[in-house]
Amino acid sequence: MKALIIIDMLNDFYTGVLQNQAHAARIVPVIRDLIDHARGRSDWLVVYSNDAHRADDAEIAVWGPHAMAGTRGADVIDELTPIGAPREIVSPKRFYGAFDETGLDAIFKEFGVTDVVVVGQHTHCCVRHTSYGAFIRGYGIEIPADGVCVFDGVDNEAAIDYLRTIYGATITDSATIIAADIAKAA
Repeated sequence: MKALIIIDMLNDFYTGVLQNQAHAARIVPVIRDLIDHARGRSDWLVVYSNDAHRADDAEIAVWGPHAMAGTRGADVIDELTPIGAPREIVSPKRFYGAFDETGLDAIFKEFGVTDVVVVGQHTHCCVRHTSYGAFIRGYGIEIPADGVCVFDGVDNEAAIDYLRTIYGATITDSATIIAADIAKAA
């Protein structure tokens, strides 16, 4: 079982207070394709790992108020919004990593997840911390390089290389992931 983990494709990170639309818009079609593929398979979970902050969260001191729980800024962008499909999980987070105090690992164990595909924002931060969480829990990690991005001024290639060299992530692209999955099922 695989899990597609979609990190922080939220209004506040797209057009809101920490907007990154110039970079994030490029990965939206890629993530859309992966979501559509995963929803059509019985051996995939689709996980939306979304910042949903409270005023006293540690990240607020670093980044300022963003993606505050219950606000439009904490909602997934319209192009990728969850639809409540079977095997679709919305997992609010208050820290960078998708596994930190979210219960996601227990859900993955319940479903028999062995591998994760991590996409979204930001390769050097939340994607990195999520990959670390997957690494220490023994999940195989795939990063489609066409499905992750960073803020201006951050080297995306260096962030991807870190995931490869430090966490043993397989760096690939979305088309290869989809094609390999279809071939495996044939």
